[in-house]
Amino acid sequence: MCLRNRLLELINDEGLNPNQFYIKTRLGNGFLDKVGEKLKTPSIEKISKVFPHWNIDYLQTGNGEKYRKDIQSNTLANNKIQSSTVQQGNNITNNDLTAIKELMSPIFSLMENKDEQISEVFSMLKSKNGEILEVISILKSKDEQINRLIEIIEKSR
Repeated sequence: MCLRNRLLELINDEGLNPNQFYIKTRLGNGFLDKVGEKLKTPSIEKISKVFPHWNIDYLQTGNGEKYRKDIQSNTLANNKIQSSTVQQGNNITNNDLTAIKELMSPIFSLMENKDEQISEVFSMLKSKNGEILEVISILKSKDEQINRLIEIIEKSR
């Protein structure tokens, strides 16, 4: 089995898809498509930081166990639980909702202010629209007067 397939197998065991793996490890999108037969040190460090229970020797060579024996079971079980609750969206508590409301409060205030400002702008536009219609009416009247003057001048010639 190649390195890419071993990576995909471990990612699947975690209950993740490749995009979730990219986000968690901060490896670039398409990393799995470009990975060769050896991981570079920066990639190993990113993967090990997020998945310390993965056996890097297994990942690199395919030899040995997939998981480190010393931390394998607890970490894998926790990651699967976290992954499934995130996917199902069932882990939001009332404290979370309160915190979200507190974070959103300034945004709602800004939105209300923007709504008031938009209303003021609409009022100003309506007022200006009335003034524009009045100017158009005056211009039409002036056009009519000019046309009458032109007719008078042409008759007097």
